[in-house]
Amino acid sequence: MDLQWLAIIPILSLLMLVHELGHFLTARRAGIVVQEFGFGLPPRIFGIERNGVIYSLNWIPFGAFVKMLGEEDPSSPGSFASKSKLTRAIVLAAGSGMNFLTAGIVFGLAFMAGWPTPVGNEVAIQQVAPGSPADAAGLRIGDVVVDMNGQPITRVTEFQQIARESGGRPIQIGLRRDEQPLSLTVTPRENPPEGQGAVGVAIGPPVRAVQYNPLEAMAYGFWRAIQVIGLTLMMPVLALQGIISPDMLRPIGLPGMAQVTSQAVGYAADTGAWFPILSVTGTFSAGLAVANMLPLPALDGGRLFFVIIEAIRGRRVSPERESLVHFVGIVVLIGLMILISVNDIRNPLPAIDWGGR
Repeated sequence: MDLQWLAIIPILSLLMLVHELGHFLTARRAGIVVQEFGFGLPPRIFGIERNGVIYSLNWIPFGAFVKMLGEEDPSSPGSFASKSKLTRAIVLAAGSGMNFLTAGIVFGLAFMAGWPTPVGNEVAIQQVAPGSPADAAGLRIGDVVVDMNGQPITRVTEFQQIARESGGRPIQIGLRRDEQPLSLTVTPRENPPEGQGAVGVAIGPPVRAVQYNPLEAMAYGFWRAIQVIGLTLMMPVLALQGIISPDMLRPIGLPGMAQVTSQAVGYAADTGAWFPILSVTGTFSAGLAVANMLPLPALDGGRLFFVIIEAIRGRRVSPERESLVHFVGIVVLIGLMILISVNDIRNPLPAIDWGGR
């Protein structure tokens, strides 16, 4: 039985823990009374009280939570709702801030472990068309082209020019396959089918796992986190412009995330490379940072939206009305999550090419 999908539980639990830690640290710093900081979801296994806060471990090993005094009641001293608008906004945004920080660090660790990077001055076979001269000669995906008719090949254009000029005449191609030299003979076509070249291959720089030093890795890691967040926010616009396929806008739920995690764990188990697991964790963390800031009821962004409304109106929305909006929002979000999860199960995500082999 494939249990690799269970890896999503510790990954999401970690991300939720650091998210709630952001709320916890900023709330304590602001003088808000924190009643409980829990790992996992109730019922409680045990709890330890320190400085008025119960630190609990709970039976459901998924997620974390922070329980603050008076989250919607400003009448209690030290309550969340009694603090200024700026303080509440900072506490609400701190969870996503911690997820962004975590994404940057985890991506940085992925760059340190070995990030798939195109290698310059080399040309590799990336696809082989069935029935093509390359297929008949025995070329394989991943072969690195060393020379053609004795001429060294370091650029894609060199390969294309020789193949184009040798139509109908055999070419001796020197390759490197699994770090071993190999020589094959290929006869390019003079009139290849539409969409194919004379040899019948797609070529490009080979991709290998490159380990970066810690300083470079962390810089690249945080830049990667910014790119993921930026792309997430821009995807609807890119789809409308036709730059990306509308299929890429498909939301995924817990089953979809488990599928991706299972693929990452499987690749890591086969190759010993940690990059896929770290990359998935960083991507999920960056996605959580964005999702929680959406102005939707029941999310941090939805609660922050009420703080903004309060700042514009000059008075607070009644706690009862805000609670009702968040309750309805939770019901709607749960319904959407169920629909998305059903779609994940009925239409599994395609396999991911992690590169770096």
